[in-house]
Amino acid sequence: MGNENYKKLGIIGGLGPAATATLFARVIDLTEAETDQDHLDITILNRPQTPDRTAFILGKSDESYLPPLHEAALELEDLGCEVLATPCVTGHYRSDEWSAGLQTAHLVHMPRETARYLALAGKRCVGIMATDGTGHARVLQNELEAYGLKAVLPNAENQAKVMSIIYDDVKRGRPANMRAFDEVSAHLREQGCDSVILGCTELSVINAPAKSHGMVVVDAMEVLAIRSVQECGAPVKWDHTALDNVYGE
Repeated sequence: MGNENYKKLGIIGGLGPAATATLFARVIDLTEAETDQDHLDITILNRPQTPDRTAFILGKSDESYLPPLHEAALELEDLGCEVLATPCVTGHYRSDEWSAGLQTAHLVHMPRETARYLALAGKRCVGIMATDGTGHARVLQNELEAYGLKAVLPNAENQAKVMSIIYDDVKRGRPANMRAFDEVSAHLREQGCDSVILGCTELSVINAPAKSHGMVVVDAMEVLAIRSVQECGAPVKWDHTALDNVYGE
């Protein structure tokens, strides 16, 4: 092995910090390597001061997250990164704008890659656990529908539970309310879903089950980590993930 032919990965982090640490750890764990030197060269810009994406999208704040992400993307490209990733689903809204101007680097689009994974896995009806901003901006719905999949959001009562897990639990460093998670899962199953996306990377840190109420639980950040490793040219350690290899490797 050896990483001399691998592309350099750049992570636009701090969105949020815990999600960034999780993505970094997952990329390391999912890279087939026998020595330190077999791993990817990774640069992380941890920018927790980036304005809240949901607040801006919903019009609750005038502070845009677009300029900081644009600056970070260009900075990572200047540092030699050819593959970029950011552990924030909501932040992919208008990513064509904040990634504009890149010459040699490209973004691994987490929502798009997650939709592609579910399509390759043969799923048809997908429940979404994500922020209000992600749902309002149709970040995941548009990508799922482009692959012919039905997208289902929780009703208002259950969406409030998802937001509480994200903002009241994870972002405050508290244990996640897994009873609430189970209640939302049951609700989505009742709507006919055969799978559910953890569509906010703060949910990636709660140790959610691989299956819930008969549905496959697909962590968007796990897909992002896998595709980042692949895009950099490294082999994936498939026995270290609950996701199936749908890519024909």
